[in-house]
Amino acid sequence: MRPLNEAISAHAPSIEAAPSESSALTGLRRAFDIPRLFRSRFRRDLGLTVFTQIGLLGIGALTGLLSARLLGPQGRGELAAVTLWPMALISLTHLGTNSALVFHAGRRRYGFSHVLTAATVLGVLQAIFVILLGLAALPLALRSYPPGVERLAIIFLCFAPVVILGGQPASILQGKLDLSGYNLVRTIAPAAYAMGLLALLFLRRPHLGDVVACQLVGFVLAAAWGYGLVGSREGFRLAWHGEACKSLLSFGWKTQLSNVAVFFNQRLDQLLLSLFVPPRQLGLYVVSVTVTSVLNIVPQAAGIVTYATGSNLSSNEAGRVIARSLQISLVWLGLGCLLFFVIAPWLIPFAFGRDFAGSVLACRILLPGSVALGLSQVLYDGARALNQPALPSHAEGCSLIVTLGCLYLLVPRFGFVGAAVASTLAYCTSLVIALALFGRRTGLGWRELLGLATGPGPQVPFE
Repeated sequence: MRPLNEAISAHAPSIEAAPSESSALTGLRRAFDIPRLFRSRFRRDLGLTVFTQIGLLGIGALTGLLSARLLGPQGRGELAAVTLWPMALISLTHLGTNSALVFHAGRRRYGFSHVLTAATVLGVLQAIFVILLGLAALPLALRSYPPGVERLAIIFLCFAPVVILGGQPASILQGKLDLSGYNLVRTIAPAAYAMGLLALLFLRRPHLGDVVACQLVGFVLAAAWGYGLVGSREGFRLAWHGEACKSLLSFGWKTQLSNVAVFFNQRLDQLLLSLFVPPRQLGLYVVSVTVTSVLNIVPQAAGIVTYATGSNLSSNEAGRVIARSLQISLVWLGLGCLLFFVIAPWLIPFAFGRDFAGSVLACRILLPGSVALGLSQVLYDGARALNQPALPSHAEGCSLIVTLGCLYLLVPRFGFVGAAVASTLAYCTSLVIALALFGRRTGLGWRELLGLATGPGPQVPFE
């Protein structure tokens, strides 16, 4: 097997003919010189997914704005507490089946019905466990909130089966490179939520319970549509296969370690703020996170396409996809970070109201961390495509230690602004470690990923 960085340069014969060219120009030429058919499919899938990400961004901005204006800082903080704790328990107890479904659907190691049946059984078991765990944990976690908030959180928790199983059809479609179906399914829940909030605004019903109900209706509609779409395109029957279940678990638990660490790295700040600061501060912080998350449109889309495409290709071809995706993401993130730093003081009060002007400082602090977060996402999906699902776990595990330490030191003294500093430090830590591990295990160091290095490198350990 040829090394990945050799494969990246395999289609650039003009490099040797022009030794005087700068390394940057040489790397750029190699990165963009991909065979026409491959490039066409990649660009089409990336374009579709970026378009969907932009749509989801618009929907997310709308729902963030509507929920903030309906509920105000206090109610927005209570909404975050209602949804964050059940979703944290779901993430903590997940078995990594969604990520495993993408890989297995792409590699076609087992029959479609065997894989989906095993994933469904695992999802049902997880849902039962998470509900029992949540009934014990939520009253303790939300004891400082009004009784109505705790009750809504328990209702949200009871929809865990819908949330868990509803993600599986999208993962199947992603693995089979049916990205049109995949992007359609993942748009349904946020679109339904946004329509519900618009209705509440029109009816002048600024009630937390109604907002939560709109979100749950979106989950139900997305799950129903997803299973209907998969059933119509692939066909499905219950067919148990022990080896398929074992393979899902073997892949899933490795990627689950990173999924849990990623979730808590991105949500631990909000979880701890819900325990130690007033809901108003949590509401201000949630808005700053919402604004900076706009930057991740392209990296998220690039990661999705990288994982789906790479799972269907050889390691050499997958390496070209990973390098290409990282370069596109870096350009987008750099420009976006500069723009948002300048316009944040105007954008946040205009979009969310003057009550949220206090979010500006936290937003600016989070911007460098958002750049690191986006690049890490591409690397993690690239590692999974190369059958290295445990690689992100190490980077995120180290980052989680940084998160805990910084939150412990900064939140009591600086509140939600300290949480923003902690998050940025943690995201940058995970990126540095991810780059080092990626180079060590795949032969693609940061120079190769950015197209700045010449010459062959180590062979990729790919199974």
